[in-house]
Amino acid sequence: MQAKNCCGLSAGRIVFSVAVLLLVCRQDAVSDDDLPAGELPFAGVKDERPRYLRLLSGKLFRVQKNHSAISGDGGKTWEQGGRINPFRLGGKLNDVAIQLQSGPHKGRILIPYYLGMYGKHPDYDRKERGGYVWWKGKLVLLETHTHHPEMSGSFVCYSDDEGKTWNCSVNGDRGFMMGYIKDGHLGHWTCEEPVIVELKDGRILCFMRSACGRILKSYSEDGGAHWLKVQPTDIAMSNSPCALKRLPGTGDLVMVWNMMSAEEIRKGYRRGRLCIAISKDDGETWENVKTLELSPGLEEHDWVEPPPLQPMVRGPSGRDNPMGEIPDGFRFYHYSSVFLSEDKIFVRYPVSPPAGPGGSRVQWRVFPISWLYEPKRAS
Repeated sequence: MQAKNCCGLSAGRIVFSVAVLLLVCRQDAVSDDDLPAGELPFAGVKDERPRYLRLLSGKLFRVQKNHSAISGDGGKTWEQGGRINPFRLGGKLNDVAIQLQSGPHKGRILIPYYLGMYGKHPDYDRKERGGYVWWKGKLVLLETHTHHPEMSGSFVCYSDDEGKTWNCSVNGDRGFMMGYIKDGHLGHWTCEEPVIVELKDGRILCFMRSACGRILKSYSEDGGAHWLKVQPTDIAMSNSPCALKRLPGTGDLVMVWNMMSAEEIRKGYRRGRLCIAISKDDGETWENVKTLELSPGLEEHDWVEPPPLQPMVRGPSGRDNPMGEIPDGFRFYHYSSVFLSEDKIFVRYPVSPPAGPGGSRVQWRVFPISWLYEPKRAS
């Protein structure tokens, strides 16, 4: 396929989310030396990055401990709104709330969430059943997710009164977006860490993380209250979340994701390549694919073909069956967030070593939005 033809939290995941948040708070700038062509120095434009969702009313919106908060004075003071997620367990990514800009539900705020159910057993734990690799001469634990029992489903919470009260796309115990492909004959697929975007035709598109080697998607035709059956996309991605936004002015989409082949995932490289691309047709096809980060041991590609439909793409488990050896300089580039000003795109993501304490940092990248439409330059 060519580049235009596509389209209960566990304790460990809670700890990871907190760690990422601490990293973001700790580091707020990166070196501006030797920037690639088209990239802007973050230090010179960082004050332009949007920190909160600006509503149509001009107020600012954010989430505080499962409650909405609204500011009418530019963020100096905040008024607490209603409780958002009705479930005691559940999670979401950072910076994923949107407000509908048009249509019968104009002004509605939507926030995507997911619920996870994770097995923990004394004879089948994450550590011993995890994915191991050789790194710097040592056998290290590289992966835990998918190496133990996991199930998940996604849903959306929405408010029509700027966060004072909230509804949920789940009606009782029904309405979750679940990975149920080919009438269930391929088993259950993980379906979590959703991101959403309003399309030009008024629908809402949801992209979700999965272990199948592809992004999964669903659509809502009624402002997020109900969601259609989950479908696989033709976008290759490791078991990682993506970032998805609608560009100002054009209404085109921009996506940042870990574009990885099945072979690369099985070798342990699942977050070693971070790419960005745009879609001019509501996410059906993607173009101008550019590589933001590339770890040693990987090659740059204009497009990566997704694997055949299957519930899981994963390397072997256990110390006695390692996935292979990865280079000393290998890094994870993951959990990206995208922020859009009037004419700039800000991309933020943690950079992490495969194992060991310390060494992690947060990277900020800034480009003119016009750069997204420029063809990739030959290296």
